[in-house]
Amino acid sequence: ETTKIAISSIHGNDSILLVVSAANIDDDIEYFLPLIKNKKGMIIVTNWDRFNSKNEKMLENLEQDLEIPIIALDARRITESQKSMIFETLNSPRVFSNKTVHTGISIKPKSTILEKKHAGVLIGLALLLSPAILSVIGANYFGELIHPIISELLKGPIESLSTLPSPLMDIVVGDYGFLSMGPFLFVWATPVVVIYALVLGIYKSTGLLDRTSLAINPLVKKIGVSGRDVTRIVMGFGCNVPAVISSRSCSSCTRGTTVSSISFGSACSYQFSASIAVFSASGMPWLVIPFLLFLTATTILYTRLVSRKKNRVKLNMPVIEGQVFFEKPTASAIWRESKSNIGQFFKMALPIFLAITFVASIISWTGIIDYFAVEIGFLMKFFNLPEDASLAIIFGSIRKDGLLLLAEPNLVSSLSAIQILTGVYLAGTLLPCIVTFLTVIREMSWIFAIKMVGKQIIAVVAFTLLLAHSDKVLNVFLQI
Repeated sequence: ETTKIAISSIHGNDSILLVVSAANIDDDIEYFLPLIKNKKGMIIVTNWDRFNSKNEKMLENLEQDLEIPIIALDARRITESQKSMIFETLNSPRVFSNKTVHTGISIKPKSTILEKKHAGVLIGLALLLSPAILSVIGANYFGELIHPIISELLKGPIESLSTLPSPLMDIVVGDYGFLSMGPFLFVWATPVVVIYALVLGIYKSTGLLDRTSLAINPLVKKIGVSGRDVTRIVMGFGCNVPAVISSRSCSSCTRGTTVSSISFGSACSYQFSASIAVFSASGMPWLVIPFLLFLTATTILYTRLVSRKKNRVKLNMPVIEGQVFFEKPTASAIWRESKSNIGQFFKMALPIFLAITFVASIISWTGIIDYFAVEIGFLMKFFNLPEDASLAIIFGSIRKDGLLLLAEPNLVSSLSAIQILTGVYLAGTLLPCIVTFLTVIREMSWIFAIKMVGKQIIAVVAFTLLLAHSDKVLNVFLQI
């Protein structure tokens, strides 16, 4: 769509600024010159900092052949003199011709172990999992360090506020109150979001994310997606919404599968951090490892099931561009890539968390929670969960950080390891959050979104039943 807009705008403008990459200068000029023939303008060549001075003569020859002003620069570090030169040149543009040229200027990114046939795939997979692993390690470290301090600071206020009349007392310090549940958000959730966003920011700003997607492409195409599609799925661990929007750059053949995978298995910052908070509240933070393994395995299987058969045909896979150049990491570039996810967490997660705890507190005070437990709670028995878990499953399905309600002390202390895994997995994957669902409708269609949710519910129920009764399944296999 953006290409159509760009090309259509050419016809309504007399002056054109043509920007080409020095790494693909011959191909770019050969492609674009016919589109802008008889228009006036100039050419800017970017990525020129990657070339040595011997190519200066080639660029001068190109300028003479085309009879068009050409300025070479590093687009990340444009000097004031270069800016002035560009504006002065645009004041007296030249007419583009349709000549065939060949500069001979060429440079290719250096190969790394990621480009090795087998080792590259393994390292690529490890790199994709690293942000999640690092954020978990960091969250556990900071959580264990800070949680006792926060708990001690809140001990006095909780005791003094417990004398407030209901329902105010329930809202503030009850089982689902702001002060009772609040520490889980700040102590366990915030470090996950910040660390994950910063690590992914390093990946994006250095080009490592693109290199990784190329490395794993031979493996993931067997399940019906490309390596670049997988990077969109990984982006969903920050937030599903921008990941779904970025799927616009996926192939039309694989976009639907990619969006479905994001909705199913991309545990966004809210879901992921809330899951860690529940595991930590249970005294079993190590549960995050089997949770990630099971989530990854079921997402791969689900992706394979919902992908179209022709997507897995070797000759029908989307064309993947070549290697990108590695960039040196800079603090400004990393922060530019990270600040959006971090900012959205504090702007969106905090008010929504407060709203969820408020609603849950009112429901608990009015006794409606008991009604839910009776009317919906019987379904929990199928998943080997107590009836009290129904409220957390409902809130967690609608809004991912709602599964924090599983961390309620009386509930979490009564659950076994398998039950905690089952509850977190079911609440986190049964439905996409409301915002994600609306984004899918906008990006795809109502029909696609409804069909996607239907398939997701069926798959999640099947996978959750398998997880909930895994001990029984294991015993059957052992007897066989």
